Amino acid sequence: MRRWFFGPGSLLTRVGMWFLGPMRFTGLEHVPRDGAFILVANHISLFDPLIVGSTAGQLAGRLVHFMAKQEVRRWPVIGWLATQAGVYFVRRGEGDRAAQRLSLELLASGEAIAVFPEGTRSRNGVLGEPRNGAALLAMRSGVPVLPVSITGSNRIIPRGARLPRRSRVTVRVGEPFLLTRQASGRIDRQELAAGTERIMRAIAALLPPAQRGRFG
Repeated sequence: MRRWFFGPGSLLTRVGMWFLGPMRFTGLEHVPRDGAFILVANHISLFDPLIVGSTAGQLAGRLVHFMAKQEVRRWPVIGWLATQAGVYFVRRGEGDRAAQRLSLELLASGEAIAVFPEGTRSRNGVLGEPRNGAALLAMRSGVPVLPVSITGSNRIIPRGARLPRRSRVTVRVGEPFLLTRQASGRIDRQELAAGTERIMRAIAALLPPAQRGRFG
């Protein structure tokens, strides 16, 4: 897994956001300086992985691995840069099992990964219903969960716009926490759902009230 472009890519992102922003960030002191952790965040824009990686990751001295679908490898320029920036890929159809295996391997080796619990972008900026993947990884691995919120990135290229627009983007990092570890055996559905709920409420606490959805 090549990683050399993560640092330069993060710098380019912050420079780009200087023109599109400004971009503000708080709470970087909460990012663990060593050891594995799972960064969890809301998802409102295609820019979010770049923004989160360049702030809660690179500015805090950590490389954060993002997961992408295998097809991204074939995208011109972007696909190649992703392979050089610590992105790991899963094939359609293998889905959750492949993602879980690769993610747990990275966490076991002391790396940091990022997960968007909603699984897709929110079209209106409000927290949507989550999937259980982040909670499952946290309970299997026993590593800290780091909540992060992003606001404003969805206004850079709003629906129907052809050109980017300036928008203040804010990244807030909360305090890490642990879910009860269960390294093997079947995880109780209620415990898994409770873990997911705690993750979403930790993200919501960092968002403006209007974006918290039912987790406010």
